Amino acid sequence: MTDPADILLVDDDVLAQLAVEDIVDQLGHRFSFAPDGESARKALAENDYALVLLDRRLPDTDGLLLAPLIREETKTPFIVLSSLDSPTDQALGLGMGAIDYVCKPIQPVILSARIEAGLAARRQSREQTQLSVGESLHLDTRSRRLSVAGRTETLSPTETRLLVCLIRHIGRPCDRMQISMAICGREWVYGDRTIDVLISRLRRRLRGSSAEIITVHGLGYSLIEDG
Repeated sequence: MTDPADILLVDDDVLAQLAVEDIVDQLGHRFSFAPDGESARKALAENDYALVLLDRRLPDTDGLLLAPLIREETKTPFIVLSSLDSPTDQALGLGMGAIDYVCKPIQPVILSARIEAGLAARRQSREQTQLSVGESLHLDTRSRRLSVAGRTETLSPTETRLLVCLIRHIGRPCDRMQISMAICGREWVYGDRTIDVLISRLRRRLRGSSAEIITVHGLGYSLIEDG
């Protein structure tokens, strides 16, 4: 069973709120709701939701006007849940970044399946962007945030690509050609010291973690985990 997720419904329809709350509760997740655009903006600013269910017809706005905030600022996937069910409306919602468009009246079996599919897609996306070595090193490849031994730093794009390459080949040596292709997209040229400089920077950043970059003479560099 997956961990409970926080789901926000943005809808002023009381009957919809009750129906969705029951569905979310049966799925084992946590339910919150906002009855209008303004309260939705406040809720999104104060909480980290796994999924947003968004009605179009809100008292103070078209729900789709919240799409840029949800998609670009909070990075939260959202499903449109609306009585506006024409192909044009559905295309508009999907074009604004919705991962799905579910038409009212609510059909519990359908909405349950769409919610679980949305959460599964989010988990897969997060797994692809969250890399860890042991308990003390965590890298978010999307934000380039590296958490090491209780401190957090932002890596440069090339540092991030280098660390991703080493993590994905942990315990195995990566040669200069392989690293150059991963961080620059080009072949390594003899005498180019870019990789050495980046390795030196990453070694400093990894101090205090269980991970260490070692030199494998004649082969390249390898990330290993102590202990």
